[in-house]
Amino acid sequence: MRPRRKRVGLLVPSTNSAAEPELARHLPDEVTVHTARMRMTPEGGPAAMLDTYLPEAVTDLATLGPDVILFACTTAGAMRGSAYEASLLREIEQRTGAKAVSVMAESVAALRRAGARRVGLLTPYPEEGTRAVADALRAAGFEVPVAKGLQIEGVRTPELTPDDLIAFGREALASAEVDTVFISCTDLFTLDAIDQFEAAFGKPVITSMSAGLAAVERELGAAVAS
Repeated sequence: MRPRRKRVGLLVPSTNSAAEPELARHLPDEVTVHTARMRMTPEGGPAAMLDTYLPEAVTDLATLGPDVILFACTTAGAMRGSAYEASLLREIEQRTGAKAVSVMAESVAALRRAGARRVGLLTPYPEEGTRAVADALRAAGFEVPVAKGLQIEGVRTPELTPDDLIAFGREALASAEVDTVFISCTDLFTLDAIDQFEAAFGKPVITSMSAGLAAVERELGAAVAS
C-alpha cells in the first residue's frame, strides 16, 4: 500500500472555475485537492453563500479527512471583517479537525511580508466587491491609493488572460504612487503569471491565489513535520 497522500480541502463559490486547477497544478503530486462548492447565485449573493451553503460544504469536506482547508473567496473574507473571518476559520477547524486558512487573511500577511505600505488594488469585481477588499486592506493598516475593478457584473468571471489584467492594471495604476500591487479574486488564473505581472508593473505583485498557495504549502509542511 502507498503512503496516504496529503489532502487539501478547497472551499470556493460554486461559480469558480480557476482556483481548483490552479491549486492542484502547483502542488506536489503527493498532494490531492478536493473541492466543496458554496452555492453562489445573483439573488442570494455572498450572504446566502456564507449563511446557507457554507455549512453544508464544510460538512461534506469533513468526511474527507483533509489535512488543510483553504477558504478561497476573497470578497466574502473581506465583507464581514477580519474578526468574522477568524471566527469562521476556527469553526471550520472545529468541524473538520483540519487547519483552515483563508485567502483574504493570507493576502494581508503576504503584503506585510513584502513590506507593502501603499497598495494598488486590482479586481474583476463591481464596485461593492472592490470597495470591500479595499476597506479590508485599509483596516489592516495599508494605504490604498488605487482600488479599481473591471465592473464585471453577476457571478461569473470570464477567463481573463494575463495580458488582459496587465492592460487593465497599467491604465488603473498609471498615475498612482504604490509600492505593491494586489490582484484580488481566486477566479483568475494568476499563478503562472506572477513574474509577468511584476515585470509589467515594476513592483511586487501578490494575488489571492499566490497567497493561498503559500499558506497551503506552509500548513502542509507543518503537518508533515508533526
